[in-house]
Amino acid sequence: MQLALPFTEALALATATGPLPPLVRSVRADGSVVHAEIDLRQIPDASRALRLAAAAAGTMAVTARLAGYDDGVARLTVTAHARGLPAHKLLGHLIGPVNAALRRQGLPEGLVTVVGGAEEPGEPGEPMVVVRVQDVVDARATGVLVTAVDLREAVVHVTATVGDVVRLR
Repeated sequence: MQLALPFTEALALATATGPLPPLVRSVRADGSVVHAEIDLRQIPDASRALRLAAAAAGTMAVTARLAGYDDGVARLTVTAHARGLPAHKLLGHLIGPVNAALRRQGLPEGLVTVVGGAEEPGEPGEPMVVVRVQDVVDARATGVLVTAVDLREAVVHVTATVGDVVRLR
């Protein structure tokens, strides 16, 4: 099966059972890049130090580009800037609220993680956001194997093998 879904429609499906976390002010796709505006002041349960940093940084502009998909996992290279300055170190603080929102939609724990870049000492370059796509699919349906994912011209392209679908959730 091949599916081509405009990004706005994919986002509508993703938020059908619940809204994006309040810290996500906007999300859009342009070509093969996803752009998001994140209000750092909306990070729930932030420490005092993080609240101060968030107040100083304000809104963070995040761009993500699909770097690859294999074994059910999508890897996205991410850049983040607040007030024109690199803000990659703050990405790790956003993963908790994102995973909490996914849990509220009935999805498994820990679907999204940040690795590399500023998150790990000694790792050069931009961080990667890792999304366990197949685990999301498995939580909703059995018998569907996602073999490829891509974003081109603001359209999400998914290739999947559909076997004996036993249950849709």
